[in-house]
Formats: sequence, structure tokens, C-alpha cells
Amino acid sequence: MEDQIVLAVATALATKGAEALGVGARSAIGSLLSLVRGRFGAGTRESAVLDAAMAHPQERWRHAALASALADAMARDPSFTAALDDEWRRLARAGVVAVQGQVVNHFSGTAGKVVQARDVQGDINF
Repeated sequence: MEDQIVLAVATALATKGAEALGVGARSAIGSLLSLVRGRFGAGTRESAVLDAAMAHPQERWRHAALASALADAMARDPSFTAALDDEWRRLARAGVVAVQGQVVNHFSGTAGKVVQARDVQGDINF
């Protein structure tokens, strides 16, 4: 997997992983989280990095640390690399995550005005 995709996986886990914990593997990101947790194991440095990234999703440096932990695990385990790549591509086909320039926007909740966009050039006025 390319470094950009590994960082995208880490970012998805950091930002959506905590939500998936409540729903479990039934959620789209939950299946990705289960795969990564299964590879990292319980009580490991890698699992602590994953937990910290999910606990503090706004801290981008934690995404990078998780991406590094994923890359290390992938370098040691080609079958994990293949499984992670397959799962990420499955989620991309389902429109859950974005891959290589795609955009996936989701909004839930209430708001007076919402803008979801990519590559905006110029002003947005309401």
C-alpha cells in the first residue's frame, strides 16, 4: 500500500474508530478496526497507539504515529498487508472511505447550513 493510503487508513481509524466501538464490527469502519486490532493484539505498543489516536482524533500527529505502526506491521506481515488493502478497497467501493482523489461526504445531525465540497475555488455565499 502507498504511504498516502496507509495514512488515510490511520486517519479513518482515528476519526471514526471510537464511533465503531459502540456499533462493533457491524459498522463499515468496525470491520477495519477489528482487522487492525486483531493484528496489533491486546496490551501492545501498537494497540496503545491505536487507542490514543482514537481518543484524540483531532491530534494529527497521532494519525502519523498510527500510520507508522500500521506500516511496521505491514512490513512484517504480508498477509496483513493484503487483508488491509482488500478491506480498504471494499470500503472505498462502498463509498465509506475515499481513495486516491475520491471524495466521500457524510453529514448527520442538524444545522442551518452545511457545505460539503472538494476543490472549492472562490467564495461560498449563503
